[in-house]
Amino acid sequence: MKKYLLPSLLLCAASAFAQTPAYTLSINLKNGDKVQYRVDEIDSMTFDESKETTQAVAVEIPTDFSTGWVQKVMADGKQVAEVAKEYIRSINRQVVVIYPMGADGRADLTKGLTSTGASVVWNLDANTATVSEEGNALSTVYVADGEIISSYSGETTAATLQPDVITDNRGLFDRNTYKIVKIGTQYWMAENLRATCFRDGSSIASISSGENAAWKANTTGAYLASTDYDWLQVAGYMYNGYCVTSEKGIAPEGWEVPSTEQLTKLRTAGGLAAANFKASDFGMWSEGMTGNNITGFDAVATGTYANGDITGLYSDTYFWGSTVSTSWLRVEGLSTLRVNGTAKNVAVSGPDDCHAYTFGHSIRCVRK
Repeated sequence: MKKYLLPSLLLCAASAFAQTPAYTLSINLKNGDKVQYRVDEIDSMTFDESKETTQAVAVEIPTDFSTGWVQKVMADGKQVAEVAKEYIRSINRQVVVIYPMGADGRADLTKGLTSTGASVVWNLDANTATVSEEGNALSTVYVADGEIISSYSGETTAATLQPDVITDNRGLFDRNTYKIVKIGTQYWMAENLRATCFRDGSSIASISSGENAAWKANTTGAYLASTDYDWLQVAGYMYNGYCVTSEKGIAPEGWEVPSTEQLTKLRTAGGLAAANFKASDFGMWSEGMTGNNITGFDAVATGTYANGDITGLYSDTYFWGSTVSTSWLRVEGLSTLRVNGTAKNVAVSGPDDCHAYTFGHSIRCVRK
């Protein structure tokens, strides 16, 4: 670091123009801004030679999100921003938003910029977004000093994009990767859980649909066995409630089975409508029940397992919550989220209509 005092730096100028008004020091920045200081008001100037010059990072906005609704923006081995294709209820649209990374290592949701030039500011407490008027369509944005900007005139570093996914490895052979979707201020698994082991690596009991007595007797956690590989990849397994309450852990590391409050937050951010949450691909729902999947939640009609039978296949699905309560029948159970083929809105169960642990439901997890 070098420090230059004004008498040594500007001595000649000061002597030559002692009888004239003070001069102004003008500095033109690389981003186009200009700052000015009166020379007679400057006490000293310090030049820090140890600090490297930080270049802005140029980000080409992706159009293909088939590998994941959330993409990491990487530069020099570090994540500097996030790109999310997400549904925003206040404008009832799905848009592409770029967020810079905050000091906590997570996306700063108060500094979003859409691919159409609109700013997005999320209220983290209210789970609502304020979106400004759109500007010009953007193909490239820049990350500079913790901000997303639409133009930059200086030197830049090119960013690379990679899908933000959950890599979930358990036990010796249980290997799964899940896409992530941002809905409101929450991040959700965009696929149903397919784990056959708890997070600690121990096996979850596998019980076939014909073994109803074994299913009802299980209190340590079980999943409904499936031999249809293709269906399993999109529908995942159905689990009993004891998997959710097990201390061994059913959610991937850093994730959790949602509480009633978190499920309600999801429902509200997604606009309530069942169509917004349902998969739009052929074969995921019965004819006439397919949704628009505008939230990216991609719910599949797995049905529900109870009393030795799967009911509602292709027309209904439930997801386990983690809130424990007692139903009006005085049966202890867990909260659920239901997406039904004919119902207008998704539903979150209240304390009185919780589901007993012996039901078989899908599991989606939310990031902690």
